[in-house]
Amino acid sequence: MSTPTHEPNPFGYDGSPGEPGQAPLPGQLGYPGQAGGAPGPGFPAAPGFGDTGVGAIPPYPGPGPQYGYAPPRPTVTSSVAVVAICLFWVPLVGLVLSIIGMVKTAKGKARGRGMAITALVLSILVTLGAGAVAGVIASKPSALDPGCTHGKLAITEQSKQLNADREKGDEAALQADFTRVVELLGKAADESHRSDVRSAMQAVRDDYADFQAGNGDATKLTVDLQQIDHLCTYGK
Repeated sequence: MSTPTHEPNPFGYDGSPGEPGQAPLPGQLGYPGQAGGAPGPGFPAAPGFGDTGVGAIPPYPGPGPQYGYAPPRPTVTSSVAVVAICLFWVPLVGLVLSIIGMVKTAKGKARGRGMAITALVLSILVTLGAGAVAGVIASKPSALDPGCTHGKLAITEQSKQLNADREKGDEAALQADFTRVVELLGKAADESHRSDVRSAMQAVRDDYADFQAGNGDATKLTVDLQQIDHLCTYGK
């Protein structure tokens, strides 16, 4: 009877202890204390988990900027951005504050970036609007003359009263209205600081005085009123 021979298993441990003194194949278990085998009783554990000795695996450092994690977000809101959104309606002041707020909140230095951007947009619109108004006023300085403001008000109010009394057919009230408008226009001409406004107010005053006397010229009054409208109205 022949003795069966043992052939090594190329795929790993097959349960046989192998030849005496033979080192186990890679991946093959051996006896305790045998080369390549599991540690036997009393064998020190491999350094690593929980070991602080030489060769120990360092603890996991946790998330941080060196691993690509974002830095913590700021928790303080920029006071300049808050003031800028409150004062955006003040020309130039709101613009300057909003620009400073943009700088203070750049690169996540502080919260309030959205407020700073909103304040910047609104302050630009306000500044442009204020500049447009200033340009219109500068182009027609005569409109700020006291003669213009008082004279136009007198013409507007007294013209309504004159038309109302004319429709009623009240001649006495009509004469009182003419007297009143002539008096107010004469006062506006005296208050004027500009010669062109003063002359225009005086001309309209004389036109109403002629109507009061019964020899008024409607065409001349219309032309003189157009001159006042040109001098005392912005954009004309």
